[in-house]
Amino acid sequence: MKPSIKKINRTIIMLLTLLFVQTAAYAQPIMIPGFMGIESSYMEAPMADSESTSAYFTIANLHYEPIVLLGASGDMFENAVFVGSDNEELEQVIIQPGGRLVMEPNGVHLKINDVEASSANEHFQELTLLVRRGLEPLDEVDEQRRDANNGQRGREAGVPNEHRFVVNVPLTN
Repeated sequence: MKPSIKKINRTIIMLLTLLFVQTAAYAQPIMIPGFMGIESSYMEAPMADSESTSAYFTIANLHYEPIVLLGASGDMFENAVFVGSDNEELEQVIIQPGGRLVMEPNGVHLKINDVEASSANEHFQELTLLVRRGLEPLDEVDEQRRDANNGQRGREAGVPNEHRFVVNVPLTN
């Protein structure tokens, strides 16, 4: 018996669906073509008697200018700072063009403070990274405009070369 084209197509669609559903449960790399890639990430679960933890990322700069990591925010914590290998607070972390930063416990990483205890039971945490293209911020734009005639959007409010990226970070023990 010859399999029909419809059966083959259905089988391929089922396999692709299963593959997508299986991988969607894990943190996926984020690639912003021409800008940056977040290859991997994880966050340590806070210890029972602690209100702080750390998060780690591997970030590649795909841009022709340096990119600057400025900070992070999230619903599960009050504040976060980048720290260096000597646990000193860093105002920013610069990744040169073509460079790659691998955050690790004894190196640069994100220290997360005032963690909500109820959030520690989740498998993933949503973090928003604030990243700048280039070393210097551009002039801040106060308003968002939309051209009524052709529907094109103008510059958005805020600093034009600073962007926020949401990352689903797996929580590890």
